[in-house]
Amino acid sequence: MSIAPSPPGPSVRAERPAAFHRPELSPRARPVAAAWLAPSSAAAWVGWVAGVTILGLAWLVPETIAAAGLAWLAALAMVYAMRSGRGYLAAYVGGVVGHIIAFHWVFGTVASFGGFPVVGSAAVFALFVASGAIQFPAIALIHRLLPGAFDALALRAPTAVVLAELLIPRLFPWNFGHTQVALTPLVQVADVGGAMAVSFLVFWIAEVAVRVVAFRERRWGFLAPAAALGLALAYGMSIVNQYGSPRGATQQVIVVQGHVANDERRDIKVARAYLARIFDLSRKAARPGSLVVWPEGAVPVYLPAAIGTVGDPPVLPWSDDGSAYLVGAYSFLPNEEKFNAAFAVHPDGQVPLPYFKQVLIPFGEAMPLASYFPALRKLNAKAGAFSAGTETKVFEYPMRRADGSSYTLKVAPLICYEDTVPALSREAAQKGAELLVNITSDAWFGRSLAPRQHHLIAAFRAIENRRYLIRSTTTGCSAVVDPLGRTIGRIEPFSEGTITATVGLLSELSPYTARVGDRPWWCLLAVAAVLRLGTTRPRNWLVLRRSPESTPSAEAA
Repeated sequence: MSIAPSPPGPSVRAERPAAFHRPELSPRARPVAAAWLAPSSAAAWVGWVAGVTILGLAWLVPETIAAAGLAWLAALAMVYAMRSGRGYLAAYVGGVVGHIIAFHWVFGTVASFGGFPVVGSAAVFALFVASGAIQFPAIALIHRLLPGAFDALALRAPTAVVLAELLIPRLFPWNFGHTQVALTPLVQVADVGGAMAVSFLVFWIAEVAVRVVAFRERRWGFLAPAAALGLALAYGMSIVNQYGSPRGATQQVIVVQGHVANDERRDIKVARAYLARIFDLSRKAARPGSLVVWPEGAVPVYLPAAIGTVGDPPVLPWSDDGSAYLVGAYSFLPNEEKFNAAFAVHPDGQVPLPYFKQVLIPFGEAMPLASYFPALRKLNAKAGAFSAGTETKVFEYPMRRADGSSYTLKVAPLICYEDTVPALSREAAQKGAELLVNITSDAWFGRSLAPRQHHLIAAFRAIENRRYLIRSTTTGCSAVVDPLGRTIGRIEPFSEGTITATVGLLSELSPYTARVGDRPWWCLLAVAAVLRLGTTRPRNWLVLRRSPESTPSAEAA
């Protein structure tokens, strides 16, 4: 039996006799597993590879307007790819390319910090790239699985992006929103929803732009993201006016950076010379009643946790002028557990119990699973054997002002990578910290962009918690970040120097710190799941279907 082709106009399917009828599977009627193997469209390839490559380029110029602009272009290309149909393989390839461009320094860091040979470093880097790239096909899959209700307000792409950021673990915990830090008014919404709020806002606007320009859609619901952007900018401007200069009580802080190459620190003579150098820098910059901050591991010895005082002669820095110190060193407990630690030195020379670093760097400070399989330590003999701390600490310094009145300075230390973990800074602010202080040794990164990328991510802790963030690093970039995420003082990498800054001591809690956290994004996940289950037939929950009357835009969704 022959069937004549349908004439131009609305599609009409000629019906076969029931005895010969065999339903045809459209692309959306295939099981999800088969969809992964289906070829990506040319538009999806161009969108994903170009978009994520541009995003990788944005990470090469961190903290700049150029980075923010490139990221907007990347968002537009990625949204176009999502709306153009199936593109999981294209998204993954784009993710691989983007990771290689943005985070190429991981290879050298693994070799330096982890002590791996070239082959081992290449293998770890390949694993980093391969695992990190999963985020992008995850965005594509979530975008495809979201129910049609998300289309009315252009919520499909922003929801897919933030849920992927929420659910996919990343060794280097970056968010799309981090690229926007140079747009100061825009990023202030991070004190409500964290960096993911910025990611969401950018992709919300990008989806509307793509659907209006590329897919010729017009919906009243598209006014919602435009209104949200206007409200976010108005809110940001009000916050800029509120936190543009130090408020309330202030504290003078001296940040010290004494450059030393990573491989030189293993030489005890070089380490002692470095210690003498940063102490000399501290004396020259000293101000009575200041807080002096030294980098991670500045005192290259293991000190007992209950050391009590600086000692005589002192083993920790101390100056009899009312100044306090926060110093990186190493510590141990009577049970011989070893820790990467931060010590507080009070103006009278007393030393409370230190803070022990909670988030250890895999392959450098600890070998993963080595406690269960001790033989793994032989694979990387240079890896540290540190234990992880279990408590966020706020140091309370008894201080005096110039008029003789006393006050308590509350400072939360964060060691190295910990300033990239939002939960630790939130907990510190909840415990009463007025200042966030990061001490780190970015010497492991060598002469790469990694220290600047690290600093970019850390700056969001200042915005989220409305606190000044002090960063003292071994080789840079040491800096002072204000509560708006702006770097107001900096020592360039691979140089020596100090920063003297007057910062505000803030105690109020932002919405993100006090109550919100990541709850909006978990709620969004729950809503998406409920709506998806409510619109899917129970017998075919693994099957995605397209109705015959679907528009090109609906099919892309």
